[in-house]
Amino acid sequence: MSRWIGLCFMLLLGAKAVFAINALPAYTVFYLPAKDRMLPQPYLELYWQIDPASVDFSKNSDGNWVGKIMTSIDIVHDTGIVASEKFYLQTTPASSLLAAQLQNIMDLHRYIIAPGNLTVKITLSQDGVDKNKFEYVDTVSIGIPGPDVFYGGMQLLDTAYVSDVKGNIYLKNGKLQFPSCINFMDDRKKVLQYYAELHGTDKLPEDQLPLLQYIFISKKEYDHPVSGLIQTDTIKPGNMLPVSGDFNINALPSGNYHLNIMLKDSKGGDVARNTIFFQRSNINPVSAADTTRADSSTQLFEKVDFLDLSNTFVSQYNVAQLKAILKMLTPIADENERINIESFAQRPDETYIRYFVYNFWTKRSPGEPDKGWKNFTKQVKEVNKLFGNSRNPGYETERGYYYLKYGVPEQRYVVTAEEAAWPYEIWQYNAPGKQSSQGILLFYNPGFMLGDYKLLHSTIQGEMRNSNWRAELYKTGSSSNNINSRAEQILQNQ
Repeated sequence: MSRWIGLCFMLLLGAKAVFAINALPAYTVFYLPAKDRMLPQPYLELYWQIDPASVDFSKNSDGNWVGKIMTSIDIVHDTGIVASEKFYLQTTPASSLLAAQLQNIMDLHRYIIAPGNLTVKITLSQDGVDKNKFEYVDTVSIGIPGPDVFYGGMQLLDTAYVSDVKGNIYLKNGKLQFPSCINFMDDRKKVLQYYAELHGTDKLPEDQLPLLQYIFISKKEYDHPVSGLIQTDTIKPGNMLPVSGDFNINALPSGNYHLNIMLKDSKGGDVARNTIFFQRSNINPVSAADTTRADSSTQLFEKVDFLDLSNTFVSQYNVAQLKAILKMLTPIADENERINIESFAQRPDETYIRYFVYNFWTKRSPGEPDKGWKNFTKQVKEVNKLFGNSRNPGYETERGYYYLKYGVPEQRYVVTAEEAAWPYEIWQYNAPGKQSSQGILLFYNPGFMLGDYKLLHSTIQGEMRNSNWRAELYKTGSSSNNINSRAEQILQNQ
């Protein structure tokens, strides 16, 4: 949306002049998911952005500044007319002319279509000004989706964010997504966001699973990633799977690039791929290692088999050990990873677990996943030594869980013989994990349960808060006789 800012500032430097409406139209062909053995149904997503500097604004009856753009859309298929409509696009009312001239003006429409050739025409004009007209005509070829796996439309986004708003034309799969009308990333753009859809993986035979998806930026189509811009994910089969994400392009120099997406099967075979071209303008790129190789004529994914885990650290573990590893990873996993771990508990697929664990450490220790895992196992061993008991290893205890999650506490108070209180521990953190606030964890051992302490109360954001902790910590159910206890001293200001 920042691409019009320069034009708007130019407008402010001189007198307002109304020229022909200036707009940037674009389109993407997507497919509705296949149903009842029918092929996926194509549809056209047509959108455009209008330069507010080219719009003639006037005051309405409420005293606000608005622009009214007569919009005409004509879509003709080989077999006949798909759409022919006219309507006024009215801008958001603004309290001042300046505010009106700085707003983003965008529109989007979707049309169910059939495979074949389309002619798309958009006409934008304003009342009584014939010269203030914009016309756009293009032809679109719609392919016939086969029974195989394929990626539907690939789209660069201006911005996208999670939203629960209902009935918005820009809402897709729980996100408000505003497509970019031009595949150009200027100096202001620090992040490239994208969206695509993967169809038909639920039809693949078991011997082709698991599936690995690579999304990366290269100089040429499907060439070696540049500046380390590559993402790898294990894909679970489905009818239609949304594919979205982003890349930090601060280090990407000016030039022509391709955003590529590739899907490989368990044998490294090519299942599906798609690519989209974009240009980058970046006068002062940040320092980063460019991973482009001298032999860039050789395609990366035909040369290297990323799916062979036989020589990686995950190959040495059996199913029982892999399940134990998932428990170890839970404290440091993000929300989506925890969902996957929970799903593995319901359906323990050995192959997927191996790829999940490998990708887990590839994400946290790029290029050296085995090193990341090795360092983590040292922490697990320490946790087992500190908190393990005759029933459970340390990582399965609550103290072990939080020790792995937040690390070594800045202060650890162990109280085992306080009058009228169960044994307890207080851990104090100045900045636990990624939290920015201070906090404490209060564990206790009711009934001397073989050292199996439970979390009773916490002041860390997102963790359990128990306003009734005193009644449970003190055996008498009252803190009146324990006003000078260590717990009261530490927690009184929390």
